[in-house]
Amino acid sequence: MNHFREPIDQLVQDGKRYVEVQLDSVKLRSIKGLSQGFSTVASLLLIFILGSVFALALSFALVMWLGELLGSYVVAAFIVSGVLLVALVACILLRDRLFKNTFVGAFRDVLAPAQPLKEDTLEGVDAALQVNKIQLDAAEEGLMEDVEQMKAVYTPRNLLNQGLQEIGNRTSRASFSLGRYLIKTIRDFVKK
Repeated sequence: MNHFREPIDQLVQDGKRYVEVQLDSVKLRSIKGLSQGFSTVASLLLIFILGSVFALALSFALVMWLGELLGSYVVAAFIVSGVLLVALVACILLRDRLFKNTFVGAFRDVLAPAQPLKEDTLEGVDAALQVNKIQLDAAEEGLMEDVEQMKAVYTPRNLLNQGLQEIGNRTSRASFSLGRYLIKTIRDFVKK
């Protein structure tokens, strides 16, 4: 009878494995999506702040320049504006290097601390997602094999045979118990 339950037990084990792998996939995709989203927001926020400061400084410089036509304040304001412009251009050009992978490690620590990544970058998350996809496909294939095995084991004929065997086992145990009871009752009757 134990072999009759093996397909169900195997299906349960493979189902648990499939759910675990699927959960890992969700975690990895969340890490990737959140990292990309936060890096975009952070870079746009920095660009906006620096752009605003640049516009303010440039405006101040123009006011000073118009006010004094050729004063030292104007030169200072243009130097500050130039520095901010260079910083703004550098941030725009280097935004991927500065922000792209900044949040991957933090999100991995929060969402999937046990999830191994070769490196805390989006490329590392992509590599882990590829491995996860292979594991997911293997788990799904195992589930399908278990279902096919169950179809082969749990045919109407096998179910009938198993049921008859179980009835036979229970009947023989009941007959044996009844026989022991009758023998004991007869012995007790004879002794009196």
